[in-house]
Amino acid sequence: MEKTGKYLVAIVGRPNVGKSTLFNRLVGSRQAILSDIPGTTRDVLFGSVTWGKTSFAIADTAGIESEVRSDLEKDILAQTQLAIDSADLILFLADAKTGLQPDDKAAAALIRRLSKPVILVINKAEGTKYDQLVYEFHQLGLGDPQLISAIQGRGIGDILDELVKKLKKIRKTGKASKLGKDAKPVVRVSILGRPNVGKSTLFNQLIGSKRAIVSNQPGTTRDAIVGRVNSDEIEIEFTDTAGLRRPGKIGRGIEYFSSLRALRSLQNVDIALLLMEADEGVIAQDMKVVQMILSEDKGLILVINKWDAVEKDDKLMAGYERYLSQKFPFIPWAPRVYVSALTGQRADKIIATIKTVWQSLNAKIPNKHLNQIISSAVQAKLPTGPRKIPKIYFSSIKQVNPPTITLKVNYPEEIHFSYLRYLEKKVRDHYPLIGAPLRWEIIKSSNKI
Repeated sequence: MEKTGKYLVAIVGRPNVGKSTLFNRLVGSRQAILSDIPGTTRDVLFGSVTWGKTSFAIADTAGIESEVRSDLEKDILAQTQLAIDSADLILFLADAKTGLQPDDKAAAALIRRLSKPVILVINKAEGTKYDQLVYEFHQLGLGDPQLISAIQGRGIGDILDELVKKLKKIRKTGKASKLGKDAKPVVRVSILGRPNVGKSTLFNQLIGSKRAIVSNQPGTTRDAIVGRVNSDEIEIEFTDTAGLRRPGKIGRGIEYFSSLRALRSLQNVDIALLLMEADEGVIAQDMKVVQMILSEDKGLILVINKWDAVEKDDKLMAGYERYLSQKFPFIPWAPRVYVSALTGQRADKIIATIKTVWQSLNAKIPNKHLNQIISSAVQAKLPTGPRKIPKIYFSSIKQVNPPTITLKVNYPEEIHFSYLRYLEKKVRDHYPLIGAPLRWEIIKSSNKI
């Protein structure tokens, strides 16, 4: 499992000075969305950096503006403030091309009040005289600036050297924020669903702080946001993602990259929570997302939100369970949790279900018992092929997360997927593997082992 660094560095500044470009340059991948539109970064985005022998977490924050008008802008500023308060060190970024602006001064005033270590970085400094920039930006009261070009990669090594030097001083004084080293397994969980279904509200309920921006405006979450929860046996890392629209509804701009990132987040998690609305029911897009989750062999939990808004009677739950079984007949093993993200009702049930699914993903079925199950299933129903009759000689668990069963067969090409479904049902009769997909690997073999 990936480990979190001990230190947290926050990149701070007014909008459109290149914070996300610098973030991507430091973490070495395109995690933050890049655009010339001010305010593209709405959510605090986290990454990890290793330079030499020092590792640290880094946060890309939304731009700080002196005038905040809408409720959404207030929420964005509050989230940025939370990241700044949690940081051990601030990378304050300004723009050499536009020069010193009123919003730079407002953001610098906010940082100075915190008495945290700061590195002043002037971006887009290609061809600019150092003395001129020092004179102009010295009035921010944040020390002498470091000049870089984030887009070209110039000066990045110098910035990292300075970061490491200051972080070592923090270590000596013992003032580091304790993100800590992982003492237990980290289970990575992605919250997926269509726009405005309540993903950010649920995310905030689960991690217990206002990390994700909550708004009734669809598409508020653009970046994948990460938060962690400590549980008894495991640590759970939740990722709140952008809403997944139907392909025809996705533009080619910022929304396109946000949706793409939400889908790619599946590759880096263990379990996916598919969030749906109780009153709207299952739509075609929900079924497509389930197929995406299954194609990545991830654990799956169906979460039905806004359950508190549904008029209930004694038969409603049973009826809704039947409805979901009809809509998703191919995943009877996926658990369902009925919640209210807004009130937090049954949010603790999600944590408990994640623990169960994690155990299923890592279940180890003894080979002896597995072969008994497969042998009994074969005797009850022989496999048939279009050309030859296949024989199954031996089965074993090859790996976990997800559980993968290897079958040694004389004619692998004759084993039909419908027969594998039959075998899966027999295995799950003994080992339910709640929330875990079951993979099969068929190997050609001519000898019984």
